[in-house]
Amino acid sequence: MANFAPNRFVLHSSDGNTQVDYETTSFLGQPVLNLKQGPGLGPIRHFAGSQIRTRNTEFGTWVSVTTQMTVDTGSTSFSVLIPAVTLTSTSDHKTIATEAIITHHTGPNSVPITGVHETYHFIPLSGEASFVFALVQPLLSATGKAA
Repeated sequence: MANFAPNRFVLHSSDGNTQVDYETTSFLGQPVLNLKQGPGLGPIRHFAGSQIRTRNTEFGTWVSVTTQMTVDTGSTSFSVLIPAVTLTSTSDHKTIATEAIITHHTGPNSVPITGVHETYHFIPLSGEASFVFALVQPLLSATGKAA
């Protein structure tokens, strides 16, 4: 029996104020992360391709996006730890629990200039890891070969 790595992770916080939908690859062949945050879950923030930074570590895959950037006073990033998961089939799904971190980074003109330059807010998340088929990608590949 073949094993499959999930390529979609749908996660949410217990208070419902954070929702993450991360696909390691989309039908365009690049990663996609959709993020909703805050009471009432305002608009969906969409990140794709090079806007998403990933790093494989001994404790999972670290996925980060910059959610706010200023030239002089710093930035804010959202990161989520994706655990290693193995599925037994493409229709299988696994329940997972993990953490997200919102990091506030100070900039060159932040006051005070000395001291702690990053602060963290941890958010426990739970949800599901699954496998989704990207149907358009094989079609694009077949079209490219036929041309």
